[in-house]
Amino acid sequence: MRKIGGLFNYEPSKPIENGYFSRICSPSDDLAFNMSGRCAMYYCLQDIALHDTRKVAYVPLYTCETVLAPFEKAGYQLKFYELDKDLHSIFDTSVIDEISVLSLCGYYGFCNYDHDFVKACKEKGVVIFEDVTHSMLSADGIDPLCDYFAGSFRKWMGVDCGGFAVKRNGTFETPLLPVESTHLEQRKEYYKTGDGDVFWEGEMRLRQMFDSFASDDNSEYLLRHADFDSICKARRENYAALLDALTAPLHGVQVVFPELPEATVPSHFCLYAENRDEFQQYLTDHQIRSIVYWPVGPLVHPLPDSSEQYIYDHIVSIPCDQRFTPSDMQYVAQVLMDYSKS
Repeated sequence: MRKIGGLFNYEPSKPIENGYFSRICSPSDDLAFNMSGRCAMYYCLQDIALHDTRKVAYVPLYTCETVLAPFEKAGYQLKFYELDKDLHSIFDTSVIDEISVLSLCGYYGFCNYDHDFVKACKEKGVVIFEDVTHSMLSADGIDPLCDYFAGSFRKWMGVDCGGFAVKRNGTFETPLLPVESTHLEQRKEYYKTGDGDVFWEGEMRLRQMFDSFASDDNSEYLLRHADFDSICKARRENYAALLDALTAPLHGVQVVFPELPEATVPSHFCLYAENRDEFQQYLTDHQIRSIVYWPVGPLVHPLPDSSEQYIYDHIVSIPCDQRFTPSDMQYVAQVLMDYSKS
């Protein structure tokens, strides 16, 4: 039986640089490599906060607690915007005069927020920050009006330190802290032994003590030399193959993004499941590892009947990454259709 999912191994690298960072950064931008996406986000927010007297951030109601933690650590009050079930952001123009930072996210590689609202915020002097962890490889995955953006490649490939941060048209004013050696060694041990307990011990520890930690040189080398063209091609081919192989109507599950835009490189294949626990167990029984992004964090309070609560309660992500093939995705599609019949 095929096995779909699991933690990454180290990503193969090419001898020639991939040119990714020179494509997303101009000569006037400042680029930093960080230990994680959380560290990278905090590095940006720490820099923004130096000259932000209001410190009110407009952030999505569907998000990860580890995304909100850097805002809290940097001293920001949070205002939340809503989303619909298609993961389109629902912005309220009346808050523009109340906020100092707008936080964006292109969920799972699909960038569905209102660019006119971003422009309106920019014209009012609101700092535009984007968490590009989900969208960094999509052609439209970084809004051109961003003042800062940050993300992590750990959802995309095997690398010890996957974070990076960019400041547009300026230089970060605070130096990075040295890479945190204990966490780095735990990551290295995981890749050496495959011990998932070591991986999660390091991950949970980092969530408690994250700061503006730098990356290590080996991780930076890997990010500069990874074959992103092949990664993008494989993910798009896999996503399209899974969509095409769903030749029968689904019952009990619904595809979140039933079309693949030309600009999109998907991080995962996402579905809504009416009975998520049952569905995930069915996938597990067929050697498909699914993931839930995310549990409701302590700073988030969606209304009981809201679209955000529905997303939190029903969304499921299935890998469609470069480790797998269109044939693997056809297997996944067959499992989904079999579940619909059961």
